[in-house]
Amino acid sequence: MKTGTGRELIRPGKYYDWSRSRPLSTADGCTYEDWKEDSCGGFAFAVHPDGFPVFLPYRRLCDSDEYSGGDPYEVEANMEGWFHTQRIDSTLYLLRAALDEGRTAPRILDIGCGQGHITAAIRERFPEAEISGLDSSLTAVRYAVKRFPGIDFCVADACDPPYSGEYFDVVVCNNVWEHVPAPLLMLKAAGRVLKSRGFLIVSTPSRYRFSNILRVLRGRRAVLMSPHHVTEYTVGQVVEQLRWGGFEVKRIHSKPLSVRAVTLKSMVAYRLILPAVRTYLRMVNSEHVLEDTAFFLARKEGSPVS
Repeated sequence: MKTGTGRELIRPGKYYDWSRSRPLSTADGCTYEDWKEDSCGGFAFAVHPDGFPVFLPYRRLCDSDEYSGGDPYEVEANMEGWFHTQRIDSTLYLLRAALDEGRTAPRILDIGCGQGHITAAIRERFPEAEISGLDSSLTAVRYAVKRFPGIDFCVADACDPPYSGEYFDVVVCNNVWEHVPAPLLMLKAAGRVLKSRGFLIVSTPSRYRFSNILRVLRGRRAVLMSPHHVTEYTVGQVVEQLRWGGFEVKRIHSKPLSVRAVTLKSMVAYRLILPAVRTYLRMVNSEHVLEDTAFFLARKEGSPVS
């Protein structure tokens, strides 16, 4: 089977069936119609009519298709906004740092790519790289395949990526950490497909960002940034998770908070309290991030702690 572009759907040496411990080829796929009828006995994936592989069993596709009613995160509508601009800028900044080590034609995987907007920005910045995107939403991947040709997208489980061991130079998990119930499983899977001393880029909300610190100081509880989040982690917790997964954190990055002194309360918060908290964090050499989102660049150094 081939895609509409004429290239092999499953590139030799790239995809792997971990349940059967063997590499995959295009011949290991069945039609999407057979996949829907659950008559693909022995096949590892389905070939969608739009020309991409589907590794999730059909019975799981509906439950995991959070984009079926449209983009719940409204990324495309707000691409020029501050939040998504800093996501893209910070991801590209850390990718440049990761690839400064002289990796030629790097292989980059975007786990939880959604509709592929950040994946496409990575491809534009690194045209020589082999770019792949994975998401569990069939609707999102269909959109990405049509909108952003030249990127190898697939539908699969973020905790069970169907790629060969040590295939990628960099894995990106952009604001996915807070959405999965078991991020350590996703971390272990990312480490499995990363080359030795390959890099992982994680971005996730900082649980005790400045807005939540203000809430705690007023005796209120910390709140999540989105109802779609399972939970949110402190910077220290993410560092511990990465170390457990066999990664060494090389850099923690964030975009500086803008001053929002509109009311008297906000003036006190951002003109007085924020500088004081920043000074204290510098004095104690804290890694804490006061901004909404923390970005981590970590290098694979070993295996997860057993």
